[in-house]
Amino acid sequence: MKYLILKITNRCNLNCVYCYAINKNNRDMDFETAKNAIDYILKMDDKLKIQFTGGEPLLNFDLIKKIIDYCNENYSNKYISYAIQTNGTLLNEKIIKKIKNLNIKIGISIDGLEVNDKLRPYKNKNPSTIDTLKGIYLLKEYNIPFGVTIVVTNKNLPYIKEFVEYLMALGIKSISFDLLKPKRKEHLKLLPDKDEFNKILNELKNYPIYIKNIVRNEKLKYYKKYCFLNTGDLLFVNEYGDIFPCPTLEGYFYIGNINKSNKKNLKLFKVDCSYCFARKYLMNQF
Repeated sequence: MKYLILKITNRCNLNCVYCYAINKNNRDMDFETAKNAIDYILKMDDKLKIQFTGGEPLLNFDLIKKIIDYCNENYSNKYISYAIQTNGTLLNEKIIKKIKNLNIKIGISIDGLEVNDKLRPYKNKNPSTIDTLKGIYLLKEYNIPFGVTIVVTNKNLPYIKEFVEYLMALGIKSISFDLLKPKRKEHLKLLPDKDEFNKILNELKNYPIYIKNIVRNEKLKYYKKYCFLNTGDLLFVNEYGDIFPCPTLEGYFYIGNINKSNKKNLKLFKVDCSYCFARKYLMNQF
């Protein structure tokens, strides 16, 4: 399966202290850019996962609907799944009903409880956690399955285990951890202790919950596949149509532009490793 990540907007309603955005242009992706990316990658495979990201992708939800309508009309013979990675603050009954009708998988980004307000505040510095939790409870109310992604920093690492237990109590069954990837020098002061993180992962491995990081590490012994970069099946396209190996490496390893480049000369990035290539590369920049 190919994996297409579309950064459908650079707009965001939060001001995360570790924000990965390389600029704050408040620009949305246009439909033609998304269409070109989808047409290009579906020439390679009959199976595709499209993930909508940002910024905050729900700020450009109209484009998501338009993309799915386009795929249904033009690629009904292909297997295509859809996912949104969102901070959850904009979820309401109207949007959730549309998400359910469009069969879009959901990933919620939240880094804890009280500590989340320090890491992921609104732009006016107001707390965002309560609104994300409201979104989570709405998803549960409408029986929409979703996973949670936690960016691990030294600020929330001490509370990770407690937070996982809280999520389990809510009935959430899928969690993934994302070790902070420093895209700016000031991010270095937020880096977590990797040994401490691995210790916590080891304590969590017998919990009755799917923890992506643990499962992946066990499979590495047999498949040596860390992510889609290992197989060269990932295409990340930003709001301008610029192509990079993955969202973390936006601004590095420019591959071309989906609207301008000769598609025959485009080559998907591939690397043979058993670790996060993007994180290691960025760590070496400092």
